[in-house]
Amino acid sequence: MFIRTRTALSVLPVAAIAAIGFSVGPGSLMIADEAAAQTRITIKGGQIRGAFNRTASAWAAYVTKNLDGLSASAEASAGSLDNTRSVNAGNAEFGVAFASDLYQGYRGEGSFRKAHENIRGLTFLFGSVGHFVVPAGSDIKRLEDIAGKTISMGGPGSGSAKSLTALLKHVGLWGKFDPVYAGKKSPDQLKNGKIAAYNWHPGLGNAMIRDTATAMKIRFIDMHASAQASGFYEKYPYFGPTRIPAGTYPNVDVDTETFGTGTLMIANKDVPAGTVHRIMTAMFSEDGKKFLLSSAGKVSAQMTRENAFRTMTIPLHAGALKFWQEQGVTIPAALPTAN
Repeated sequence: MFIRTRTALSVLPVAAIAAIGFSVGPGSLMIADEAAAQTRITIKGGQIRGAFNRTASAWAAYVTKNLDGLSASAEASAGSLDNTRSVNAGNAEFGVAFASDLYQGYRGEGSFRKAHENIRGLTFLFGSVGHFVVPAGSDIKRLEDIAGKTISMGGPGSGSAKSLTALLKHVGLWGKFDPVYAGKKSPDQLKNGKIAAYNWHPGLGNAMIRDTATAMKIRFIDMHASAQASGFYEKYPYFGPTRIPAGTYPNVDVDTETFGTGTLMIANKDVPAGTVHRIMTAMFSEDGKKFLLSSAGKVSAQMTRENAFRTMTIPLHAGALKFWQEQGVTIPAALPTAN
């Protein structure tokens, strides 16, 4: 079975059974205590202490505490690609994933060799914002200035690296610079002059970038201008313009236009609609949203009714569809229809 249900069995004395009107016969002493039935669900997160895992853990904790009959657990993972595949295969009921991986996964493109048609969308969670970090005194003023320089793209195989690679290939800059994949070593390499810039696509206010800005003076490079002028958003509808507001990081006092994608909560299509509807109702309640803010951090403030379908390009789960219709939210006509 896809949904795993654990039912506690109670053994009652014969007299007690007779008193409540049950007939006594072979096998009748053990009866199912339906009130003790627990439906167990797994929510795939990401790296320990990362935004994916904090979000999955917060959802799991709130569901388990507040929804009778449901027991949820968060599971760390390699990230978005892993979660998309696991949820599609039914190895997990829910998962957190980048909109870019969901777009390609559902259609069998990019890193996915076949269409992952069992994934369904629930809601937008938070944005993944492109940060292109350079020293304040760098001669890189625009994206095109990276020619001939060494740039850390992010971690090997990471969503950060994939996002920037897509943009740089689209605008014709790929092959004109030296890409490396320093991951979390990027700040030290930037301070030591081993790289000219590093790329990272977290939520706003990321701790690693904040630490970099505390240790040295930095700037961010506008990546939106190149994306917009080149038709990047039209080709890749799961990306869109966004902004790093002034004051988000120490000593960075100007707004920077950039691009990003979304992070969504997804479910396998076979999770019962009633289960998804109950969970959505709980997580969007006032108490649910307060819990997310306190447990998963400020990025949870982006999970709103207004943002519900931001960067979503896969079909809605039936339980989520019912929830959003009850909320009076217009379902985008552009969303694909489930097979």
